[in-house]
Amino acid sequence: MHEIEIAFARFMVNNDMNARRRLWRKLSKLLSNSVPILQALKSIHDRRIASGSEKDPLTIAIGTWMDRIRNGHRLGMAVEGWIPRDERMLISAGEQSGELDKALLNASEIMISKSKIKKAVIGGLAYPVIMGFLALAVLVMFSFKVIPEFSKVVPYEKWQGIAKFIIDLSTFARQWLPLILGFIIFLVAAFFLSLPRWAEGLRVRMDRYAPYSIYRMLQGGTWMISLAALVEAGVRIENAIIDLGDGSSNWLKTRSDACLRGMRSGQNLGDALAKSGYEFPDREIIDDLGVYAKLSGIDQALSTVGREWVDDGVEKIQGMMKVIFGISVLTVGLFIAFMVGGLISMELQMSTIVQRSYH
Repeated sequence: MHEIEIAFARFMVNNDMNARRRLWRKLSKLLSNSVPILQALKSIHDRRIASGSEKDPLTIAIGTWMDRIRNGHRLGMAVEGWIPRDERMLISAGEQSGELDKALLNASEIMISKSKIKKAVIGGLAYPVIMGFLALAVLVMFSFKVIPEFSKVVPYEKWQGIAKFIIDLSTFARQWLPLILGFIIFLVAAFFLSLPRWAEGLRVRMDRYAPYSIYRMLQGGTWMISLAALVEAGVRIENAIIDLGDGSSNWLKTRSDACLRGMRSGQNLGDALAKSGYEFPDREIIDDLGVYAKLSGIDQALSTVGREWVDDGVEKIQGMMKVIFGISVLTVGLFIAFMVGGLISMELQMSTIVQRSYH
């Protein structure tokens, strides 16, 4: 098979969360009924080919995994490069503990949790972004099309009040808007680049407030439920933290390593997170883990806390998005009303000035 086709299939499978989730559930069901992994994959693969999905990326992926398993690899190694790292770690841990079917179900649940948080963020930001583009379109239309036509009829010195301010604004926009937009694009790019890279100093304070707090919630929720799933699959907490930190972003690795240092010095999970100073994943979660860590059943508690954290995180993000939504609607609405009001004022003033010129 052509390398480009393989690369495209790998990219699509790696980014198609829903397709992977359905596959893990099917595999888990087959494995729980004592079907060997290779036979289970072949059954799914044959059905997809029979339904006309031979060139589908997931079909290509399953065929590649089957070849690797036939060559002696386990599923956790066979899927390397095709799925996100945390899913692969969970599958490998399930194989080591002899509970691959349960690990696959956990992987599908993790994807659902991630999807909830991402949908909350994307859904909340979509409308404000659209409103921002609407405001920009209005400004461009007025500054480059409408206002210059008025300025041709009436000299600048004859305009007064809001009309004169609108003319000044349009002149400023024509001269500086490209530079301002370039600066805004630079700030947005710098922000997104800083999310996974900037880890120390002022970043700890910034993580308390939006938009950085949204990133902390997203990463913290994923880290918690992944940690819980790995521990449930039989991985020691310390090893699970190492696995989650290796190959992750600098921001997440810094926090994972700080937690690991605390645990190696004899602290429990909650105390290690608290004394790291990063307030990761969340101060309330740290307090809960500190209580559970002193009791028996920390493994089960991790799962409970992780799922509660996802639900709470989604609610918090939705709350933030509602505030952002309200502010954006109010701001853009007032801006458009101001521009329309200025246009009406210009029309009235121009009519008055033209009438006076005929007397």
